[in-house]
Amino acid sequence: MSLGSAVRRALGPLEPLAIRAYRGAFIDLDSLAMTIGSVAPNAKRILEIGCGDGAMAAALRRVLPKSDLLGIDPGVAAPGRMYDGDPDGVEFRPVTTTELLAAGELPFDLVVLCDVVHHVAEDQREQVLREAAALTAPGGTVAVKEWEHRRGLGRRVAYVADRFVSGDATVRFMPQTEIDALIDAAMPGWPRTCESRIPPRRANLLVTHRRP
Repeated sequence: MSLGSAVRRALGPLEPLAIRAYRGAFIDLDSLAMTIGSVAPNAKRILEIGCGDGAMAAALRRVLPKSDLLGIDPGVAAPGRMYDGDPDGVEFRPVTTTELLAAGELPFDLVVLCDVVHHVAEDQREQVLREAAALTAPGGTVAVKEWEHRRGLGRRVAYVADRFVSGDATVRFMPQTEIDALIDAAMPGWPRTCESRIPPRRANLLVTHRRP
């Protein structure tokens, strides 16, 4: 059991409040969702890859309440377990992007990866982005939010949180040049539609690309 799992179990009914406070020290999910929503305001079908407990899904639905949303995450037993938004049109599955493609899932208007790529094994990062691209409809948007590798205490704290609290040994933050190169390789010719920093940390880099 990871340190994070043990702490969550110990918190009991206080877990949702504690997680919101902990996460809020690193990122404002509502600000992230609003920025993504401003780029893809007409998205009807949303896919969130690596949805975790469902907090980002809830933020996205607050901004795009008429959209249908599918959250997937093979790394957790019950993806979306803390989702507290309107359940209508929202579904969570413990599957991979590879499995979703194999199942013939219809493409999505908006595909979101929030702090996912740096958790993926080095030799699989480009593949995950390629599969995200394959699941995007023509004219649709892929939004990638990553914690950029930058100098300073914030990077060290974020690494400790991701590496030891989550128990994920594959964590490695990337500089923006590496993030850009991965995206360009996975989505060649896709125009960039947004590049933004999400509060409260400048390391929170969001880039969005549109499928031609």
